[in-house]
Amino acid sequence: MSDYRYAFLEPGHFARGWHIVRFSRELAVGEVQRLHYFNRDLVLFRGESGAAAVVDAHCPHLGAHLASDGGRLIGDTIACPFHGWTFAGDGECVSIPYAGKIPDKARRALRGWPLLEKNGFISLWYDPDDNPPEDYLPDISAWGPDSWGDWHFHRSRIRAQPCDVIENIVDIAHFPHVHGGEVRAFENRFGERTVTQLSTVDRSANAQMVIPPDLPFDLQAMSQQAVEQRSDAWGDATYHGPAIMYYYTEVRSELMSFSSWWVNYHTPVNDEEVDLCSAVILNSLTDEPLPAEFVELYAQTAHAAFGQDVEIWKDKVFRADPILCDGDGPINKLRRWYEQFYLPLAG
Repeated sequence: MSDYRYAFLEPGHFARGWHIVRFSRELAVGEVQRLHYFNRDLVLFRGESGAAAVVDAHCPHLGAHLASDGGRLIGDTIACPFHGWTFAGDGECVSIPYAGKIPDKARRALRGWPLLEKNGFISLWYDPDDNPPEDYLPDISAWGPDSWGDWHFHRSRIRAQPCDVIENIVDIAHFPHVHGGEVRAFENRFGERTVTQLSTVDRSANAQMVIPPDLPFDLQAMSQQAVEQRSDAWGDATYHGPAIMYYYTEVRSELMSFSSWWVNYHTPVNDEEVDLCSAVILNSLTDEPLPAEFVELYAQTAHAAFGQDVEIWKDKVFRADPILCDGDGPINKLRRWYEQFYLPLAG
C-alpha cells in the first residue's frame, strides 16, 4: 500500500505516454545526442535513412556511453566506441566485430524506446511496463514548409513537478493574479486521454501579473498596450496524454489579426526537474503577412507566460488534500484523470 495519496507523487514514478524530447530540426542525419530524462541516461540518433531512434545510453557489454567520442553511426545503427558492439534503433545487438556469435543474452540487453516523429517534433513513448504505444497525438496540418512553417520555440529546464504544470489547464482562478487576465469564458471538457480548456481571457488593467526575471522585453508595458488596443481573442487548449498540450487561438484587433498553434510540453528530467517548452507557428488572418519581428516576439511572450507560472512553481509545495472553494476549477477531477498515466493498465 502506497503512502502517497496519488501515484504521481511517488518518487521515481513518471507518466506513461508520449513525451517530446526534441524538435525535428534539432537532429540532423548522422547526429548523435545525449539525453537525460526519466532519471536515466539516453542516446538519441538519426541514421542514414533519416529515421530517429533512442536507446539507453550505456552499452550492456562493459558500460561505455554510446555517445562517447561523439557517437559512431553505421547506417541506421550505433556502435559502441569501446569495443564496437553495434545496436539497431530498437536496441537489438546486430554485430560484435570480434565475436563468432552474438550471445543470446546480448541480443536484447539494450533497451530501445518507441519514437514518434510528426508535426515537426520527436516524442518518446515512456512506459516502465512496456505496454505498446497508444495513438492519441493528432496531426497539426498547419505545420510544415508548405503551410505555416516550422516551430519557433523556447525551452528551459526548471524545478517543478509535472502535476503542477498540468493543473494549469483547469485553474481558472489564477489568471487575474499571475497572467494579468480577466476571464470572460472558461470551460473544461474531459476525455479518456484528453482534457480541454475552452477560454476567452482579456487583458485587464485591474489584474495583477507575475513578472519573470531577465525577459528581453517589457512584459508590463506589452500588457498595458494590449489593454489599450482591445483585441478579440479566444483559444482552445487540449492535453493529449499527460505531457503534450496543443493550443489553437485566434486574435483580432485593428492593429493585427492572426491565428496560431502552440505546442507546450513538459518532459520529466528527474524527480525535481522538467524540461518546459513553448513552441508556436502563426498565420495572418488577413492578406497582410505578419512581420518577422512580431513572430519572434510572440514566441518569446508565449514562453514568458509559462515563466510567470514558473515563478510560482519553483517554491510552492503540492497540497494533496487542498482546501478548495466554489470559484476554483475542477482540480480534484483533473488529478483523478491525470493519475491514470501512473497506474497499471487494466486487464
